[in-house]
Amino acid sequence: MLGLPPSEIDALAMDDYWFWCEVAEREIQRRHEREQQWLDRD
Repeated sequence: MLGLPPSEIDALAMDDYWFWCEVAEREIQRRHEREQQWLDRD
């Protein structure tokens, strides 16, 4: 999860945990869209 070690993930408050889950989800979506754009060029 964005390079956070498990010990830091365990220490997150639930609000922080969900924040970082949303950040990770947006990053995955961004990478997917970029990959699709690259594939559509061909």
